Amino acid sequence: MTGDELKGLVGRRVVLDLLPASGEREVTGRVLGTVDSADGLVLVLEPERIPGARRSVHSHHVRSVRTL
Repeated sequence: MTGDELKGLVGRRVVLDLLPASGEREVTGRVLGTVDSADGLVLVLEPERIPGARRSVHSHHVRSVRTL
């Protein structure tokens, strides 16, 4: 997905299928926002399994995205 497509997910519930280098297979939650960083786009999520928590995921670790 492009950066603009990922930015369009803000406010949506998603399942991110992640590459092995990220340390997790997938993350499910609501995309709270994005941050443009020096090494690419970062997604900020509230994971469903830990309400109130925040999880950042670099876009280069995202293999695919499913909206819920």
